[in-house]
Amino acid sequence: MLHFWTPLRLLGLYLANLHFRIVLADLGAVQIEELLHAKIQQHILNPSASTQKIIQSPWSHNAYCKRSSDLSTAGKKFCVYTSDTTGPHGVSIIASPETAAKVAESRLLDNDPLESFRNSHENEDQFVNDPLYEVKEIEGKGMGVIATRKIKKFETVMVDQASILEDIDAVKALGKKDEKSILALAVKQLKSPNAVTELSADHGNQVEKDLNLKDGGLEADVMYTNAFGSDIAGKKMRALFPLISRINHACSPNTFVLFSRAGISMAIKAYRDIEPGEELSISYLTLGQTFARRQDALKHKWGFTCTCKLCSLPHAERVASDIRQTLIKQTETKILELWEEGKHKEALGLAEESIEMIKEEGLDHFVPDQYALLAKLWLLLGKRKKAEEIGKKSWELLRQMGYLGTGEEFAWDLDNFLNMVGDGALKAVVEPRM
Repeated sequence: MLHFWTPLRLLGLYLANLHFRIVLADLGAVQIEELLHAKIQQHILNPSASTQKIIQSPWSHNAYCKRSSDLSTAGKKFCVYTSDTTGPHGVSIIASPETAAKVAESRLLDNDPLESFRNSHENEDQFVNDPLYEVKEIEGKGMGVIATRKIKKFETVMVDQASILEDIDAVKALGKKDEKSILALAVKQLKSPNAVTELSADHGNQVEKDLNLKDGGLEADVMYTNAFGSDIAGKKMRALFPLISRINHACSPNTFVLFSRAGISMAIKAYRDIEPGEELSISYLTLGQTFARRQDALKHKWGFTCTCKLCSLPHAERVASDIRQTLIKQTETKILELWEEGKHKEALGLAEESIEMIKEEGLDHFVPDQYALLAKLWLLLGKRKKAEEIGKKSWELLRQMGYLGTGEEFAWDLDNFLNMVGDGALKAVVEPRM
C-alpha cells in the first residue's frame, strides 16, 4: 500500500462537516461536531508518568520512541505522539520528533473540518434534516454504509478525522516487530481504541495476516487493509479514518474522497444522485483501469472478487468499456503529440472526443482535467473567448466537487486558473487506498 491518493493538491483540498451520531464505548452517543470542537488542552498532566511531567499541547501522552534498525536511517527515532482531544476518537501520530514538532507548531491538529467544506446554510441544513446514512451489516460484505435519504450530486455525505497517522519512513525503518508494537501502543492510547480494532483486518495476503495476528499485530492488519495515503507536515503518511473505512468498494463508485489541507481530515462527496437504501461506495483503486487489472489488484490486495455493476457488465459491454478506458489513458499523450506536429485541429478534436468517452465511462474526476487542457489549447491559438468558455466549465466542476472550498477562495480568472493547473492536464484520480 505505497500509493497515495492526492487529487488536485495544487487547488487545495478541503473537508466538510456532517451531522451524524457515533457511539463511543466510554462516552455513549455523542455528536461528532461536539467532539471536533473540543478545546485542545494547553497542558495535560500524565498521572502514569513517574516524573509527573507536564506534557505540552497538543499531546496528551509522553512520547514513546523506537530507533531505526534500517541502514539508511540507522539510529533515527520514530515515536508515538497522541492527542486524545483531536477528533471523535483522538489521534496518534507515528513520526520523528522533528515531524511531530512541525505538527504541533503549525497547529495542524486544530484544523476544523466543520468550516472547510460547507457554508453556514449547508451546515444548518445538516442539523435540520435526518442523517444521510447509517452504518450496518451488508450481506456478504461485512459492515457497510447505506443512504437513509436522497443525497444530491456533489453533496458532502460524511466527514472523518484520522485516528492513526504513520510516517511511511517508519514502516521500513522500524522493522515488522517494532512497527507492530508501536502501532499497538498508538491505538491503545486513543480515546476510543475500539474504533480502530473493530475495523476489518481482511486482505489478500493471508500468510502475512496470520503472522501478524500470531504476533499480536491486529493493528498492523487493520492499517494494511484500511489506510489511505496522506501528506502531513511535508511527510508521506498512512492515514486511518475509522468511519470512512466502513465504506465498501465499487469500480464505478457513487462517492469520492477529499482531503483537508492539513491532511488529517477527509470528506466523502457524492459523484451523482444517490437514492435512499443505496449502498455508498468508493474506489479502492485508481479509476480508469481495465476489468482484468482491477480484479487482479483487488484479489491480491484485499482478497475479494469484485461483482460491482461495472464488473458485472455483459462480456461485449465490458470489452467496450475496457477499450474506452485504455483510449482515455492514451489520449493526453496523443493530443500533445498532434499539437507539437502542428495538427491543431486534430488535437482539439481528439480532446473533445476524450471528454465524451470520459463522460460515457462515468469518470467524472477526469472531466475537469480535459476541460482545462482544452482551454489551454484554445488560448495558445489566441482564441481567448473560447478558452474562457471551456476553462470556466473546468473551474465550475471543481467548485461543485468541493476542490475550490466553500467561499471565494478561488474566484474565476482564466490566467490564474490555468497557472494553478500547470502546463499538463490535472491528475485528478490516483489510488485512494494505499
